[in-house]
Amino acid sequence: MSELAGPGGGLMSNIPEDLNQVDERWLTEVLIESHTIPHDNRVVSITKDTHGAGLGYLSEIERINVKYEFGEGNYPQQLIAKFPTPSPKSRALATLFDSYQREVLFYRDYAPALDIGTPRCYWADIEDEPAISRFVNKILGLLPDAVVVRLLDKLLESAGQNQRRSGLLLEDLSSARVGDQVAGCDLTDARAALRSIAKFHATFWRQSFEHVDWIHSGSNQSKVQHGLFMKALPAYKELFVDLIDETVSAQLDWLIEHGVEVLEKCNRNTTLIHGDFRLDNIFFQDDGSDPILIDFQTVNVYTPMTDIAYFLLPNLDDDVQESQMELVAYYWNELMENGVSDYSWEDCLADYELAQWWLIHRGVILIGLVDFSHPRGGLLIETAVRRGLKGGLASLPLPW
Repeated sequence: MSELAGPGGGLMSNIPEDLNQVDERWLTEVLIESHTIPHDNRVVSITKDTHGAGLGYLSEIERINVKYEFGEGNYPQQLIAKFPTPSPKSRALATLFDSYQREVLFYRDYAPALDIGTPRCYWADIEDEPAISRFVNKILGLLPDAVVVRLLDKLLESAGQNQRRSGLLLEDLSSARVGDQVAGCDLTDARAALRSIAKFHATFWRQSFEHVDWIHSGSNQSKVQHGLFMKALPAYKELFVDLIDETVSAQLDWLIEHGVEVLEKCNRNTTLIHGDFRLDNIFFQDDGSDPILIDFQTVNVYTPMTDIAYFLLPNLDDDVQESQMELVAYYWNELMENGVSDYSWEDCLADYELAQWWLIHRGVILIGLVDFSHPRGGLLIETAVRRGLKGGLASLPLPW
């Protein structure tokens, strides 16, 4: 087992295989090692309830209610435990994109120093990658992308069986109001969310992450990403046959030919992006302070406008869609307020237009390859696609 240094310092306990192995003894060890409770206290009982079943599409998530031997003191009464999904289909995509490692290391190495709201992390750990996996990944890294694309079916099948353990133990944010992507958001919440993500983007603006081996460019292995798009496209077309008119069909045909170029052209004016910036991953605070962001499984270095397109088009309430460009301008001004001075409004607009093409490309991959079998999952993707088309994707002109 790996024993990484945790957010609270010290060596972390062995990693449970899944949520069923999270018990009083393990929690006591973790909370003592993270200096959350003193050595003379212990967890005496826990109860679990599913938190967001079907919503953590790459993970399984539970809220844990905790009772201590000595209950007085400022100890967390509820915790959120997050472990890899048991679904082979979703686990394959998460493994292929290093989603579990990214989130563990983000909470360990970056979240504590951020000037934006993130949940407190009591424990974050991941097993060392098995030697055979390291060897295979090294070989794959030496192969041309075109060869890797031909191996995608076998790679996805193998990745879906990956049993590398990892997990997180996070602050419970139930006192805040979580966003709802199906319901959508109004202008007030949209502006609040954009303030938080602008601060996040400004913090890492144009930084180099070449020395960080787990943070990749969004255009990394662009041909492989496009191979995933091609693999997912038939399922996407079948699912949304009623929404794909002649214009949308022409857009998808254009992406078949130019998807790799879109991915690579988005690698400009870069910063660290969230990668899954949507309402379900945003907690709003009634005191007016900036929202809290969660779910950092897809952080990468890319144009920030991919986060903005990913948020605005599928998440705005129907009545707010007409304010989309006003909100783009609001975000850009917030970026300037947070110290970014070398990003012109013209560049922002150009990047936003390109990011909308990235959004279509990424949406096809997610909808075609992630397990959305939970009832809310189907409603979420139908709402996101409908809003995106209504918000302008259906009339997006071909860029070249």
